[in-house]
Amino acid sequence: MSLRVLSTALLVSIFWFGAVRADDPVRPSPVTVMAGSDAVARRFYQLHGDALAWHGTKEAETDARIALEALSNAGHEGLDADRYRVYRGGVDVAADDAALSTALLAYMRDVAIGDPDFKALDADVALPQPVFDGAQMLDQALRQHRLAAMLAELAPPSDDYAALRSELARDPDGTEAPVIMANMERWRWMPRTLEPDRIVINAADASLKLWLGGRPVLTSRVIVGKPSTRTPMVRAEGAGLTLNPAWTVPHSIAVKEILPKLKRNPAWLASQEMILLNGPPDDPHGLHVNWRAIPAGTFPYRIRQIPGPRNPLGQIKLELPNRFDVYLHDTPGKAAFARPVRALSHGCVRVEQILPLASYALKADLSAEEEIVQAVGTGETQYLPLTKKLPVYFLYWTAFPDEAGKIQFRRDIYGRDRRLIAAMRQHNQRIAGDLPACPKG
Repeated sequence: MSLRVLSTALLVSIFWFGAVRADDPVRPSPVTVMAGSDAVARRFYQLHGDALAWHGTKEAETDARIALEALSNAGHEGLDADRYRVYRGGVDVAADDAALSTALLAYMRDVAIGDPDFKALDADVALPQPVFDGAQMLDQALRQHRLAAMLAELAPPSDDYAALRSELARDPDGTEAPVIMANMERWRWMPRTLEPDRIVINAADASLKLWLGGRPVLTSRVIVGKPSTRTPMVRAEGAGLTLNPAWTVPHSIAVKEILPKLKRNPAWLASQEMILLNGPPDDPHGLHVNWRAIPAGTFPYRIRQIPGPRNPLGQIKLELPNRFDVYLHDTPGKAAFARPVRALSHGCVRVEQILPLASYALKADLSAEEEIVQAVGTGETQYLPLTKKLPVYFLYWTAFPDEAGKIQFRRDIYGRDRRLIAAMRQHNQRIAGDLPACPKG
């Protein structure tokens, strides 16, 4: 072959790879160059007719610039922009296309609902899993010519998230930046829209806020779990109020805390108005049980504390069925609410303003307070179902805006920030770095 013919063939080849038209009868397929694990990107190309998304037309090239700009600005959302960096201009246009799609789809997920690896760091996180179909969302955005708008709508719509993002933009390299980024990540785990009627507990701040009709109507100091028995991150639903509740002691507390006391003093249950639910029929307080002979590993008894002034649940308990068995309740130890650090419980949340909270839960106002007080006064255990289930969120915000919009910071009492920040720093492998036509570097 002559040099002139070879040069002409090479130019044709470069043009074909660099400016592929969508209507070409033969075109490179991005799917053929993708790793088998890129299931989301593969599905995107299936929805997209196995066609190139970012090459071949002026519109595709414009969309590519929009996508690349979003990836380069990932730091604005508290993400590592290097993780989403891709190479364009390689010889293999199909691999170029696949690399950009793979990186963009990962970015979309990370901004919208967070990285599942981060959410899995702590086993006591059980927030509702949001529905997110990035492949379909991207395909529709390209078909409807609204890629920029779609990308702008990805982040959580919360005002608190927006305030954190603005604070990060002001000082992206500050000492508090990692904490802000960790809290932005936790916001991504939340539902896109929170119910207008809800209770929100911030364990890091040891505070509670009740929202009705989309506005806050009650705030309260609370006592939350100790670092060794932390309050989980979970959404539950208030089902009803128990007045003058009995307390069935969790097995772990019975073994670790009560059994040692009984070995020293067999009359301790009686002094605390506690009974054995499955003990000797004629010995409800276990006065004649040989406690010294009972090993912790085979502790056989269930213990309950009857209603009364010694009961740690106090007089009112908001029932919240959930797998962690955490709930909101009163307490006889009111003085502890004045402490600056209130991480003192076994995981459940003690509420200072429990009476108005209970009234709001029952009737959406304070009109039920007198009814509740009278019922408590009888000393009898009563259950009052709520007419409408009330969502309750147990959350963990170590950085949040106050009413004036100034970002407040709280101690990382449970180490959730520490673990998340460490994981975010280590999680820096490039999304599309292993695709064949994307040179490293």
